[in-house]
Amino acid sequence: MQFCWNVRLISQKNIGIQSLLCLVLMAILLFSKLSVASTVDEVAQLRQIAQLAEYVGVDYASAVDNGQVINDDEYQEMLEFSQLIVDKTSSDNYVMHSLNEKASALQTAISTKQKVDTVRQFASELRISLLAMMPELPLPKRLLSKDATFSLFENNCASCHGLSGQGNGILASGLEPAPTDFTDKKRAENRSLLGLFDAISNGLDDTAMPAFTQLKEQQKWSLAFYVGSLAFQSSRELTKPSQSISLQNWINYSPSKLSTETDGLTKNAIEGLRANPTLLFTDQSSPLAITKTQLAAASIAYKNGEYEQAKTLAVSAYLDGFELIENSLDA
Repeated sequence: MQFCWNVRLISQKNIGIQSLLCLVLMAILLFSKLSVASTVDEVAQLRQIAQLAEYVGVDYASAVDNGQVINDDEYQEMLEFSQLIVDKTSSDNYVMHSLNEKASALQTAISTKQKVDTVRQFASELRISLLAMMPELPLPKRLLSKDATFSLFENNCASCHGLSGQGNGILASGLEPAPTDFTDKKRAENRSLLGLFDAISNGLDDTAMPAFTQLKEQQKWSLAFYVGSLAFQSSRELTKPSQSISLQNWINYSPSKLSTETDGLTKNAIEGLRANPTLLFTDQSSPLAITKTQLAAASIAYKNGEYEQAKTLAVSAYLDGFELIENSLDA
């Protein structure tokens, strides 16, 4: 507490001010520990808990109905996942410990077989707290083309989830729990794009879903938007989203959450945008246009003797432009 020591050196007379300043500083430090994840490991843990909370909120309806277990395997999975969430928030770490009360409430709701809406509410409250503690992810500037994304899905996902995303791939029959049916609308209405992205990035414990660490960030986002679209159909109301919703919120929250808490977008419009998210990225230039722009800027920088800047721009021309359509051009 060097700050407090310096205050004492300033004036031995101002004991009250010194004590007050020390207390304020300690409170600030404590609050920062309570409210914001500060390490890579903490963020990874929070992301995983958020992923589990959303998974439980989505799949609980397949396990319990009107206080009765309708699928014992699914219900056991809900019990295991809710216990895992409690375990992960039971550490002495300030950030985790502050979430334990909400995690315990979710676990109790599941163990007492409460209504689906109740469990979803507890899961949603926990997830909202987690999102507030996590730094925002870098968002995709644009998605891969539909053909390139489908090729990714076919090569990495179809063996379990099926070519149409119905959870009926050639390996599905031997998996427990079964692969997700992305065309199930009731389930998709409660699944966020961030949850899908995290499942692709990190896998899901105690399931056959692996972490696709070999994929680049844009490929993961493109897959998340793609599988998140399969349960919905384009709407006649398809318009560019109003300024009241940011891309960050669009990714963070499920269609059901967005439809109840977002002004300016109807339920049909939200579903239409999930089915065809191209309007979310309409302000972005085409990859080839970006390549040409960055290469032109690189050429000017080189002629001006700004070699490092020219190198940076040339790399950007590839990574932010040409690479995004390289596979399509090869085909």
